Amino acid sequence: MMENENNEIESEFDENSYILELPDHILLQIISYIDITADLALSCKKFYQLVCWSSRNDIPLNLCYKELCDPLTFLSVMKSERQFDDLIINLCNCQVLTDIFFNRIVNLLKKYGPKIKQLTIWNSIQSKPTEMCQSMLYEILSLTNNIEKFTFRNIYVSETGDINDKELDLHKLRTLVLDYVLLNSAKVLLKIPKNILTELTFTFEPYSEVEFQDFFNRQANIKKLEIFENDKIDFSHLRLEHLKISSNINFPLMIQQQPNLRYLDFAITWVSDDTILEVCKLKHLEVLKTLVDLVSNRVFKGFNELSNLKELRLDSHSSYDMGYLSELSMMRGLRLEKLTFLFSERKIHSEVIIQMANNFHYLKHIELINRSIAVLDTLVQNLPTLETILLDYFAVFGAPEDTLIISDESPKKNLKQLVVIHVNVNELENGRNLLKLVNICPNLERLMLSKLVNFGKDDLENILQSHINLTHLSIETDEFEFNEDTVQMIFKYGVALKHFRLSGMSKCLAYKTLKEIFRNKFPILNMYKYSSGDIELVMRKRKVDDWHQNFKLMDHF
Repeated sequence: MMENENNEIESEFDENSYILELPDHILLQIISYIDITADLALSCKKFYQLVCWSSRNDIPLNLCYKELCDPLTFLSVMKSERQFDDLIINLCNCQVLTDIFFNRIVNLLKKYGPKIKQLTIWNSIQSKPTEMCQSMLYEILSLTNNIEKFTFRNIYVSETGDINDKELDLHKLRTLVLDYVLLNSAKVLLKIPKNILTELTFTFEPYSEVEFQDFFNRQANIKKLEIFENDKIDFSHLRLEHLKISSNINFPLMIQQQPNLRYLDFAITWVSDDTILEVCKLKHLEVLKTLVDLVSNRVFKGFNELSNLKELRLDSHSSYDMGYLSELSMMRGLRLEKLTFLFSERKIHSEVIIQMANNFHYLKHIELINRSIAVLDTLVQNLPTLETILLDYFAVFGAPEDTLIISDESPKKNLKQLVVIHVNVNELENGRNLLKLVNICPNLERLMLSKLVNFGKDDLENILQSHINLTHLSIETDEFEFNEDTVQMIFKYGVALKHFRLSGMSKCLAYKTLKEIFRNKFPILNMYKYSSGDIELVMRKRKVDDWHQNFKLMDHF
């Protein structure tokens, strides 16, 4: 790139460059796969414009209440030439949606609404719900007639305000998430066209379940349903394939009415023998998640009949061992690929895992809550086919009850992901042995470790240098100093990295410095400084999510 005497940018590409003759949408697609977009933008005017356009539109427009209230910020948003398909409106600290503030949302949607495919309006579930009237909700939906997914969380919708009798033009809407909302009336929902929804999340208790039953009756094509504490709503007319439910309904009858279920999650509901007997008759079931404390060992043996089951999560709150895991480990009829054990009140014995290794030859993923850290060695030594391990210590147990000892340091080449979270590894020996475990897994692609004592530059360098396939790395440490040497190390060894996080640092280079250094490698960079003095750095490529926030084993409802 050069400047002429009028300080105008001249392209290094000559006018016969064939690449510049490609349509913009093809060039944008090419740019989406390129990491050096900042350098590409300097090559010519056209690429500069395309890179700017691409970078803006990859990220959802995420506006909070404070930003929408600020006249300058709102004016800047309205003047933007951005084209995006994902809009998020955060109403935290907004108790009531006033007419003035609502008009700003309306103006925003009048400009951008037709392009939006995903719309999220939410408030934190730790906060008091934001109040709006039903006429506001109706108008918002009327201005976004191309949305495919609408998420509405922790909002109180009053019955005030008249709404149009006309049906909403939402014929592309497929996914509706009503999460912790309070709706006095189903009038707006009844304006959604019939039989267009395929996925529905309904995690609130309406004032009138009869009125909301009419809404359910209008949506006969729902295949995926997540519903919470709505005992009187009948969904027997649906032919569900995916169901997550917490309720006091007649479960055996419900299961009989849904023979096509492939995914069944009972969330926090206690289920009995009668329910499990019906579950074991589901011929297509591939995923089952359930509490087992009220299930007899005799009925539990019926799980062996679920020949299509690929994923099983067992949850127990009891400190007494009913023998479920021992019984499960001897089932030869199962072809499980993923197992999750949420047994927070007792340890999982190594003998159970060793027995599983003899029968579960297809097992690739295991997740568990356990009081033992030594179980990690049992897993890697006895289940060589494992590709992912997640150990959630659940933070309530204090320090581990035992010590991690690596019994065999031969390479474990199949393991691709290792996540150890909520473990307060304040013992140097366990921390060192966790790193030794990492060293014998050379093909790791994703690694996340809880707080490590005395984790230093040499440890980070060893992880990066020994794991050339590592794309996601998250380390929680103490006293780590992020300096110029760390930067060079990341560029030298972290070639494949797409997501990098260091938490608990005592010192770090300035945010602006890091933003400039990593502008090509990690276009999205955030730094957090906490009152404790700790510093957290999160860097990632475009279109890569905050991977470290995805692990919530106790996420029921």
